[in-house]
Amino acid sequence: MVKRRARLMLVLLAVAQTSLGAADERISEDRYLAHLKVLAADGLQGRGNGTPGLELAAEYIAEQYRLAGLKPAGTDGSWFQPFEIVTGLEVGPGNRLTVRTGGSANTLELGRSYYPISVPSADRKDAGDAVALPLVFAGYGITAPEIGYDDYTGLDVRGKAVVVLTHEPQEQDDSSRFDGRALTRHARIVQKALVARQQGARVMLLVLDPSHAADEGSYEGWLRDPQAEDYGVPIFRVERSAVHEALDGAIDLDAVASAIDGDLRPRSRPLDGVRLSTIERFSRVRRTVRNVVGLLEGSHRRLSQEAVVIGAHYDHLGLGGRHSMAADAIGEVHNGADDNASGTAALLEIARAAASRRESFRRTLIFAAFAGEELGLLGSAHYVEHAPVPMERTIAMINLDMVGRPRGRIVLSGLETAPSLRDDVAAASRGRGIEVRAAGRGAAVASSDDANFRARRVPALAFFSGFHGDYHRPTDDWDKIDVQGAAEVARVALALAERISRRSTRPAFVPQSAPVSPGTSSGGGYGPYFGSVPDFTESDAGVRFSAIRPGSPAAQAGLRRGDVLVRFDGEAIITLHDFTFALRSRQPGDVIPVVVLRQGREVKADVKLGVRP
Repeated sequence: MVKRRARLMLVLLAVAQTSLGAADERISEDRYLAHLKVLAADGLQGRGNGTPGLELAAEYIAEQYRLAGLKPAGTDGSWFQPFEIVTGLEVGPGNRLTVRTGGSANTLELGRSYYPISVPSADRKDAGDAVALPLVFAGYGITAPEIGYDDYTGLDVRGKAVVVLTHEPQEQDDSSRFDGRALTRHARIVQKALVARQQGARVMLLVLDPSHAADEGSYEGWLRDPQAEDYGVPIFRVERSAVHEALDGAIDLDAVASAIDGDLRPRSRPLDGVRLSTIERFSRVRRTVRNVVGLLEGSHRRLSQEAVVIGAHYDHLGLGGRHSMAADAIGEVHNGADDNASGTAALLEIARAAASRRESFRRTLIFAAFAGEELGLLGSAHYVEHAPVPMERTIAMINLDMVGRPRGRIVLSGLETAPSLRDDVAAASRGRGIEVRAAGRGAAVASSDDANFRARRVPALAFFSGFHGDYHRPTDDWDKIDVQGAAEVARVALALAERISRRSTRPAFVPQSAPVSPGTSSGGGYGPYFGSVPDFTESDAGVRFSAIRPGSPAAQAGLRRGDVLVRFDGEAIITLHDFTFALRSRQPGDVIPVVVLRQGREVKADVKLGVRP
């Protein structure tokens, strides 16, 4: 296996080098395309975290750093910063989901008619016998008091299993009280899970609502790349036809959903005589992944002690899984040419061009290719805690994520936190063949690795060419990349890095009144304000804070970066979803006793929750 991987690595390198040539100061479109073709090749199998394809990509990036003339800046003098993450599930034998109605039993097959969306964090490979739970129909699983709709009104689901429909009622109705045809937060699976937990449900069956095409035959790919979240309650996605057959007339889901859509009145009820039993034998797969980090030492004796980071994530979705936008394409290679082979290829070209004229860069440049971005900005979260040039001496960060389809323009976010860089951006983009547009507040830009730097009060600017129909789908391939435009983005980023490296003073960081948290926290903008930024790396128990927002309720209570929240108002906090659930069930003005671990010792504090800015 090792020899086969090594041979493939040599083939990939040989293909790339035929177009690369010697190092020079230009950003070459031919070299850019060569990098892109390697990184988005089918042979890398979508660069999924914890897969051989990601490791091959890491080796390729490191080799390009070496050829460019960078110095290793990883752990122990290597190119790499290794860290461990959860990448998926190991499926044990004997998993089963059985629905019993009267004297009959219908057992569903894992990976054919059902699969888990959420499983507990604790490993359960040796789980015991199933426990039969009463089954309750809970409509769309929504509690929305703001519009007078609640599927759980008068319904007792404590200690029971619930059947819940996906999405939300009247989603095809422009005049729906929810938000017309736009889906609200109530349609999100994590929101349905949080509400079910609050009601005391033990298990949730999630069934595609009848306003969407049937989902038969779309589950088989799950076993090729088994993944699941931990929403605090087991959730199983079940094929609609299999549920109809298993319920054996106990309820007609199509008719009930149509009635709810008609008048927006819940039809929730117990399913008399119907019981659900499950055996869940899963354990979480932990793998080591690696950031790839190279250094170009600055040319100025004093200023070279400070650094500018240029970053791009190189991981993608592998064979799809829970983050794919194509539910019927699980098991297909997601090459991620735009997301983010495009940014990684730009990173490599910038490194080569910068190294060929090192004297132009007075401060040190760090080139960081991040792993784990697709799982919650994990690589950049690790980097800011283990930076080769400490964060207090890191003056700025430039991020390249999805820069492959600019078509004449590129969006730049982050300037609001570093307004002194506006002139540098204008000068770097002047005369270029691409328009650089500053992202407006609330603009549709990707939450990417730059967020972890801003959380540490480092000015961070992010280039982004926009979402498109191939995003997180198998169709995001290299032949759809605007190579000329992407190379021009790289030229702007190179010029910007040079200008920042030559500044006489470091750019000031200007905090925003309502900054965006990094990653994909389920907290969103709903509920009271606490003021912490979570660390999205996996922990055994609790939520670690990667930052505390100045002036926030958490800051006023004396909480600090690095604290691990383990109790919230007497409730144990195991995962980030536990924290989100607990926070959403409180109100602004509530004073909440919390317990955090600080360097292994328990610290208690009272946090008065605020109103979100």
